[in-house]
Amino acid sequence: MKNIVRILVLALLCALAGCAETPAPDPLEDALGGYILRGREGTFRLDRIEKIDSTTFRTEFEHRQNVFELKLREETRLYNDYVRQGKPRNAARHSDAILRTREVMQGLDSLKAGLAGRLDEVAYYDYVFSGRVDIGNRYSEFQDAFACITPEGEVITVTTDKKDLHKAGGRAIPGYVQMLKEDTPEEE
Repeated sequence: MKNIVRILVLALLCALAGCAETPAPDPLEDALGGYILRGREGTFRLDRIEKIDSTTFRTEFEHRQNVFELKLREETRLYNDYVRQGKPRNAARHSDAILRTREVMQGLDSLKAGLAGRLDEVAYYDYVFSGRVDIGNRYSEFQDAFACITPEGEVITVTTDKKDLHKAGGRAIPGYVQMLKEDTPEEE
């Protein structure tokens, strides 16, 4: 009888030990850690994360279009000023910038048309988080830092200043970065 009780207790302990699996890794913690470490040896521990907002593709396109419309107005103003001042080299530089800006705006229109069925989908979420990164014998604390992360887990921005959170938001638009590279003159 004692042996049967021992066997049952051992079987129960084994069954309980088998159920105590390690928790699944947090995809947000993995994404943030990979972004913050950027290939360096170290660890990242996420203490807290909270979703605070989301941005749709439509809103991101509107934001990007507004940025480039503002740039176009400013470049046009500068071009006109330099033409009036009789400074053709400076005017030519701004004329080139006007052409590049118009190309980017046309590219944005093309990308937007390609995403027409997805414009109301979430492009990225905004998070506030706290955590710690350890690299060797050095560490850094993140207290109330901010991150933009796509639904697929791509980290777009990490910053400690909320006003800088959306500066790189265009990266969430498929093809945006490639379009900008194509429209940027190659360095010689």
